[in-house]
Amino acid sequence: MDLRERLKQLSSISKTPTASIESEEGGDLRGRLDRLLRPEKVYRKRELFPIDKLVDGKVISTPEGETFQAEEYFPSHFRYGEMTLTEILDIPTYPAHLLLRDERLKELDFRKALFLDTETTGLSGGTGTFAFMVGLGFFQGDGFVVHQLFMRDYSEERASLSILQEILDSFQFLVTFNGRHYDIPLLETRFILSRKHSKIRQMPNFDLLYPSRKIWKGAYENCRLVTLETRLLGMEREDDIPSEWIPSLYFDYIQTGDARKIHRVFYHNRMDILTMVALAGRIHLIYHDPQAARPRKGVEHFSLGRLFWDHGDRQKAIPCFEIALKRCDDELAWDVMKWLSTAFKKTGETEKARSLWEEMMGWPYKRDGHPYIELAKYHEHRLKEFEKAIAYVDQALAMTPSHREKEIELLLERKQRLLKKKVGNEAR
Repeated sequence: MDLRERLKQLSSISKTPTASIESEEGGDLRGRLDRLLRPEKVYRKRELFPIDKLVDGKVISTPEGETFQAEEYFPSHFRYGEMTLTEILDIPTYPAHLLLRDERLKELDFRKALFLDTETTGLSGGTGTFAFMVGLGFFQGDGFVVHQLFMRDYSEERASLSILQEILDSFQFLVTFNGRHYDIPLLETRFILSRKHSKIRQMPNFDLLYPSRKIWKGAYENCRLVTLETRLLGMEREDDIPSEWIPSLYFDYIQTGDARKIHRVFYHNRMDILTMVALAGRIHLIYHDPQAARPRKGVEHFSLGRLFWDHGDRQKAIPCFEIALKRCDDELAWDVMKWLSTAFKKTGETEKARSLWEEMMGWPYKRDGHPYIELAKYHEHRLKEFEKAIAYVDQALAMTPSHREKEIELLLERKQRLLKKKVGNEAR
C-alpha cells in the first residue's frame, strides 16, 4: 500500500457524516459548544498515592460531579502572629473603608467575611488558567475554618465552582491579597466559561495589598505576603514551597496521579489564608491604636502619619510624625521634617514649625529649598522683615537646580514682590 492509499484510508476513517453527529448530539449548537468547552478528564496512570491518602479531606458529590475538599479548624485561642483569633475579632474594622476609599466597607465585619486565596495553573492569569485550588477561610462560632476545594482533574472544575458559588452566597465581604486584580477576575472568568452566575465581582473586597503598601512600603524589601508574614508578623513557615513551583507541581500531578508533591500546596495555601487573617488584624490595630500596635520602624510611623493627615485626623498624624523623626534614618528624615513642619504650620503651631525649618537649614542631607521658602514666608507675613525674607529666597534660588524652571520662576516672582514691599516699607 503506497502513501496516497494510506492517507485516503485514514481520511475515510476520520470522517463522520454530519447527519450522524447531529443525531447523536441533537443538533443543538449550545449543547455542542458546551461539550467542546467542558474540560475532559485527563488519562493518567493508576493513582498509587491518591490525594485523600495524604491530605485530610473528603470527596464531595454535587449535581455537577465530584471534587475533593480539605478542611481544618482552628480554635479561638489560636495565635498566628501577635494576636489570637478572638483578639482579631475584637478590633474595630472602621479603618477598612478609609484605607480603600470604599464606602461599602464601612460595615465590614470579619464574621461576615470570606478570606479567599487561589492556587492556579499559571501566574499570569488569562482564559487558559485554571484555579485548581480555592482556599476559603471564615470565622465559625468561636473558631476559624479553612476549606480548600481541590480539582483532582480538570473535569472537576464545575463541581468546585458550584460549591464555591454556594459559599460565596453565604458571605457579605471578601478579604484577599491582590485578589482585586488576580484571584477575583480569574474566578469570574472561570464562572463565565462554565456558564455559571456569580456575585464574586460585586462583593465588597478588602484587598490587603493596598493598605499594606500604604503602611509598609519602604519598611521592607517588598510588600509580598510572605515578606510581611516573616518580617512584620515574625512568623516562619516550615518546609514550604515557592509559589512559582506550584503550577508545574499540579501539571505533574495531573499526568501521574502521584500526590506526594502536590499535597504540600495545601499547607502553602492554608498558611496564606492564616497570614491574611493576621495581617488584616495588624492593619486595623495599627490604624486604630498605633500606640498599642507599637510600630517598629520610623517609616511605619511616617506612613501612618500621612494616612491620618489625608483622612483629616491631625491629632493622630502629628505624634506619628514626631516618633518617625526619632526612629527614621537620615535618608527619610528630610521628608519627615517637611511633613511635620507643614503639620505644625497648618495647626497653628507656627513657632514649632519655625524651629524645625531652622533645624532643616543645618541638615547635612538637604534635598531642596523647602525650609528657606517657608522661612521667607514666615518673615514676610508674620514679622514683616522683608530683608531677611529676600535673603531666604536667595538661598532657595541657590539650591534649586536649573532644570526646575517653574520653581525658579515662582521664586523670582516672590523676590520681586518682596523687593517692592521693602521699598514701600522704607518710604514710609
